[in-house]
Amino acid sequence: MSNIYSDMKKKIVIASVLKPVDDVRSYWKLSQSIAKTNKYEVNIIGNEGKKESYDNNIKFFSHSLKRTNWLKRFLIRELILFKILKIKPELLVVTTHELLNTALIVKLFCGCKVVYDVQENYSLNISAISPSIVRNIAAAIVRLKENLSRHFVSQFWLAEKCYQTQLNFVSDNSLVIENKAIEHAISSRSKTPIKLLFSGTISEYGGIRRAINLFETLQELDTEITLEIIGQVHDHKLENWLETQKENNNSIQLNISKSPIPYDLILEAISRSNLGIIGYKPNVVNKDKMPTKLYEYSRYHLPYVVQENTLWSKTGSDLGGAIPINFDNFEGEHILKTLKNTDSMFKNPYPIESTWEHESQQLINSLKSLNI
Repeated sequence: MSNIYSDMKKKIVIASVLKPVDDVRSYWKLSQSIAKTNKYEVNIIGNEGKKESYDNNIKFFSHSLKRTNWLKRFLIRELILFKILKIKPELLVVTTHELLNTALIVKLFCGCKVVYDVQENYSLNISAISPSIVRNIAAAIVRLKENLSRHFVSQFWLAEKCYQTQLNFVSDNSLVIENKAIEHAISSRSKTPIKLLFSGTISEYGGIRRAINLFETLQELDTEITLEIIGQVHDHKLENWLETQKENNNSIQLNISKSPIPYDLILEAISRSNLGIIGYKPNVVNKDKMPTKLYEYSRYHLPYVVQENTLWSKTGSDLGGAIPINFDNFEGEHILKTLKNTDSMFKNPYPIESTWEHESQQLINSLKSLNI
């Protein structure tokens, strides 16, 4: 008689504090790729999302948490701990340093393997933005916690190649799994009127003011040009400023929210746009990182402006679609002229290096190497 448990799927938990259960990386990429193997049950623990899971192999366990509620943000870890212990996974994937202590406890009680999905260089982020004694201490605590995690984390998944050299705690026990573009059907775009797009997280750091300035300059040359801004915004003052820009110019369309925008809406926005804007200004935190939307724009054949003489402009030119400019001194006529012949910008009709399919195999190989 065969063992009745032989066909049971192994349980995997992907846990976050602030990221929603339908987060782009955790749900759309990691979980869906794992679920397709039909070997695992993926349980995502995270903040409230806007999309339901319709995959029998993926389950959502959500909590309600505001980014600024620090007390609840600390206490929520206990709730997450109890949820994980109840599920009893074979593999626990934590997506933030905030859950490393929780992961250690789970490993001691359940004996499961632990993966740390490193999505940010948290210590550098904390210390580089408005440096102060308090921030430096906080950054040191985070780095100490990450260094100690080497003793119980089975593998580190790195969302950026640069983390291999930036983070000494990952050593040789790491695997780069970048945030590349998932498969998505793109319909034929109308070339007129020209639609500009700024997608993703909206912040001063992300270059939203540069995007508005570029749009206004191009609109002086072509009054029919429009701009769509879609994404999550945390800064209340910046949100009010954007609303004012929209009131002053009815060619600006806003689809912004304090919570993450559903990913399928962002993909739809890419489908109907003619020019993307990647407005980052290089700094110590971002200069070696690769924006997810760069891969998305290249894969979906959406031309985009990007700061010249950067890793982004070089990678974008290799993949196709990049229009390198100096945001502080650019020629609008050059951009509009380039858009008249976009086919020549995409020499590779299917840039595999920009696709999530390319990365997902790395993910499945990781599970095999961990004997999960």
